[in-house]
Amino acid sequence: MARVRVFIVAAAWVVIGGLGLTAASQGGFAQDAAEPYVIGESFSMHSNVLGEDRRILVYTPNGYEGSGATYPVMYLLDGDAHFHHTTGIIDFLSRNGQMPQLIVVAVPNTDRTRDLTPVTATDTANRFPTAGGADNFLSFLADELMPYVNANYRTAPYSILVGHSFGGLFAAYALLERPDAFDAYVSISPSLWWNDGAMIAEAEDFFANHDDADAFLYMTMGNEGGQMLAGAWEFAAVLEEMAPESFDWEFALMEEETHGSIPHRTTYRALERLYDGWQIPDFGRLADEGGLEAFDAHYASLSGKYGYEIVTPEGVVNQLGYWYLGQDRVPEAIATFKRNVEVYPGSANVYDSLGDGYDAAGDLVMAEQNYARAVELAEATDHPNLGVYRANLERIREAIGSR
Repeated sequence: MARVRVFIVAAAWVVIGGLGLTAASQGGFAQDAAEPYVIGESFSMHSNVLGEDRRILVYTPNGYEGSGATYPVMYLLDGDAHFHHTTGIIDFLSRNGQMPQLIVVAVPNTDRTRDLTPVTATDTANRFPTAGGADNFLSFLADELMPYVNANYRTAPYSILVGHSFGGLFAAYALLERPDAFDAYVSISPSLWWNDGAMIAEAEDFFANHDDADAFLYMTMGNEGGQMLAGAWEFAAVLEEMAPESFDWEFALMEEETHGSIPHRTTYRALERLYDGWQIPDFGRLADEGGLEAFDAHYASLSGKYGYEIVTPEGVVNQLGYWYLGQDRVPEAIATFKRNVEVYPGSANVYDSLGDGYDAAGDLVMAEQNYARAVELAEATDHPNLGVYRANLERIREAIGSR
């Protein structure tokens, strides 16, 4: 299947003395040709279950190409509407160490009502003539799309389903119908009034027969009121009464949000809640008292919480190495950078950092070797820091030549 890059192009503005001036219109400023700013890629796949081709949008995190790491996956409904702002939230929170980097697989709609609603016996006025295809759409996600993604991207065995409105209804439906398909569910302003609220009774049956249910659910409701709010409260009441301790859930009422505005804030809050405890509480203290072993222990505890092996991320190990350099603990910095090379041998950045370690130790030959390897890998992956790596290599070669 051919993949197409998804990008945005932004015009650059220079602000001087409170006035917005385009670079091209002012003397003394040069403007290079605009370049695409890539936020993802798209591909089309044929679904035998749905009997149609479906377009899929995929976001891979910064550094994906060269890291060799695996990543949890978020499956995002109404993908064309929510792809951009959702990937921005994930990038922001992960850069701040509050959650892991994720792959986002967004599914744009063809027939939204058909795909996101369960069968209904109450639509006597036939307002939704195509409704009732949620079971087929769930089969498409679980049996066709997810295997394709797992085969073609470096995925960790942890998946999150996010849906809004009818999509929130579908998230609840997926939880009750195929609880093993996803590990976490974000149900945003779910339309639980559907089919006269039949899903409330289904939730009661589910938890009566699944006293070991082990998943995460974050559900919200804005200022919609009426049937929307009533359905959410009833669903939350079932959870309060019947969900086992192993089932981690929260219902948040966001009355200051409208039905249209609530997805962004919900996604942000849901990821904070899901990854509570992910962030290292006191980096300097942990580095000073326990070193790399302490960081490994932190992520080992997270492995137990999320049910799959979580290796101390490249960025955290790198940060620790530079923390050692800042403390003039050069041998420990080199040992730490070497660990990153062992775990992430396909990353250009880990070799550049190890080069910095050897440079600080005065071992210019080893520094040159690692800087050269960084450049080689960066050239192969079109790495955005290629210019930095080349500058380091040129600098160290000049230093060696001047000896």
